[in-house]
Amino acid sequence: MNELTLANTLAVVAELVATTRVWQINDPHHPDYGGIYHREWGVAEPKGTGKFLVSCGYLALGNALPDAHLLDQANLAADYLLRARRPSGLIDLISVNIDSGPDTAFTVQELCAMLALARQRPVQIDAWQTLSDKLALFVREAVPAMMSGGFHTPNHRWVIVSALAQARALFPELDVRAAVESYLAEEIDLDAEGMFIERSIGVYDAVNNRSLLLLHEHWNCPTALPAVQQNLATDLHLLHADGTAETGLSRRQDYGTRQITLGIAPYLLWSHHLQPNPQFVSAARWLWQQALRQTDGAITDHEAHVHWLTYVLLAYGEPAAVAAPLPDNFVRHFPRNGIHRVHRGLRSATFFRATTRLLTLTYGQAELSSVKISQTYFGQYIGRFVSDTMTETETGLVLRSEGRSNPRRPAYELPLGRPVSPDQWQSTMAERDLRWLPHAVSTLTVSEVADGFDLRYQTVEGAEGVAAQMAFDFPAGGVWETADTRTMPGAGQVIFLKQGWGAMRYGADVIQISPGQIAHGMWAMRDAETAPDHVRVLLTFFTPVDTVVQIRTYRGPLTGEKR
Repeated sequence: MNELTLANTLAVVAELVATTRVWQINDPHHPDYGGIYHREWGVAEPKGTGKFLVSCGYLALGNALPDAHLLDQANLAADYLLRARRPSGLIDLISVNIDSGPDTAFTVQELCAMLALARQRPVQIDAWQTLSDKLALFVREAVPAMMSGGFHTPNHRWVIVSALAQARALFPELDVRAAVESYLAEEIDLDAEGMFIERSIGVYDAVNNRSLLLLHEHWNCPTALPAVQQNLATDLHLLHADGTAETGLSRRQDYGTRQITLGIAPYLLWSHHLQPNPQFVSAARWLWQQALRQTDGAITDHEAHVHWLTYVLLAYGEPAAVAAPLPDNFVRHFPRNGIHRVHRGLRSATFFRATTRLLTLTYGQAELSSVKISQTYFGQYIGRFVSDTMTETETGLVLRSEGRSNPRRPAYELPLGRPVSPDQWQSTMAERDLRWLPHAVSTLTVSEVADGFDLRYQTVEGAEGVAAQMAFDFPAGGVWETADTRTMPGAGQVIFLKQGWGAMRYGADVIQISPGQIAHGMWAMRDAETAPDHVRVLLTFFTPVDTVVQIRTYRGPLTGEKR
């Protein structure tokens, strides 16, 4: 199972079918007869039923059907899918999107890919032909509604347009050109640093790359393949040493998550087939192995990714073994997107512009989810350190926060000297003069050292005697150690590091902070962001501040040298 082969992906698909088929509604009198029951939502669900159909299809195409009855179940599921359509011909994602062109397009993408393979790899079973006819009907009748159905998010455009191109390739009588060209006229939303609008390596980079590769193959879109290659090359520079990825840039639901990035693996292989890149093959195989390791072999949680890996291996075969190293020792600056990446073997760090999360750091199993700096100074828009600029230096970078997000702060309003009725309170605010205080201008200077980073926090301008803090947020599950303490803190716990060093350990991997400092004991400093899902370690100050905090990483036991 460790190797990324067709036999192994089909084995995972077989596991998916074995666990899903028992959830099919088998009562002929039930209105959703044949549908796959969503065990969490408590109802039959069209998209989940579509995925079951795809699993069945790949087992048939791979000559891996577990029994003859499975295709009978698949035909019942196809009957349900046809009944579950809205009058438009579209299906629902019942948790959020009703009469949804994009969600129908996701299903059409998978069904068209499977039907196209079936033309190359005929299955000589009557029940398969009946099933194929039903799925072809679903695709053909979905196309008119998809052409005019609209979308919600940037990636939806490429899902819809690629599904239309796939459908036209299968059924040339479908006239989709006007809709396809209308979408393509918007041009691909990839910036010069290789990132799509949603910047979602955990979810939507996979969706975009799949869709663009389908466009490359089924439409005259010369920009599609280069966009995929550029995005995948960037994604490889966002991976941590365990196959998870930096998601702090994401504008979607994978923001801040730490999951194995198996989603890009099919498109690494697919892109390599179209234009050889041995590094992409190495990355795909490594991500597969990392996903198996993380899930203890329960890779069925990655259902859609396994489907597309199976498709690529069925369509293009298994690539030859290669030994191309992945990028794991580099510094890369992304000025447009406002991040700075440093990867040194097990240690992987990201620094951010324009967000309260200034730094994330992983070292093997150990993770520092964020470093945040705040002052109790005129609310969140002024007191929170949010870098307006990020400047590279020879040894690292400098983040600078100007504290000017609110144009009327830091200041106090003065009276107007005339009546102000309650309903005029807000509208007259701009007429008031202000008594200004100094802006809270601060810098964070980052220097890379042998085992981590030095962070120098300086208040450049601002009022004196203002409470400030540096917050280091760790995922729960680590062991916190100092010179005289060893404990396993829980989520939501706040720890003041008063002096010396403190280290958070996950297995053998350690992230250490020093020296501790305490000027005040505010557990939840006003206007600072809280961290209820993390363990927070605080260093506290009163302005002015000029301090250097050392962050070090290592593997092994605590020793005098490490302390």
